[in-house]
Amino acid sequence: MINTTLVLTRRADDGAELYRKYYLVADFGAKRGEGNASIIPMSAGCPMPEQDRFTVLGGEKEALLAAIDKIKALSGNEGFTATVNLDPSN
Repeated sequence: MINTTLVLTRRADDGAELYRKYYLVADFGAKRGEGNASIIPMSAGCPMPEQDRFTVLGGEKEALLAAIDKIKALSGNEGFTATVNLDPSN
């Protein structure tokens, strides 16, 4: 199981820093060759994909990468810089 946070930041036109944080959980699926991912918003107003839990082909690494790609692709997250923290306790 992989637990991580994804932080998105960017500067608004007025110079304010915009910040969004997501908690991601990825693990192996019920069937061989599958990975599950869950996306949990940690900032108010974070855009979310229609499905916050999904399964992909591959394993937990592929599930984590798919979750990151889904979040970055949301229309409200355009122009943000993404930072992944693989040790969310820090």
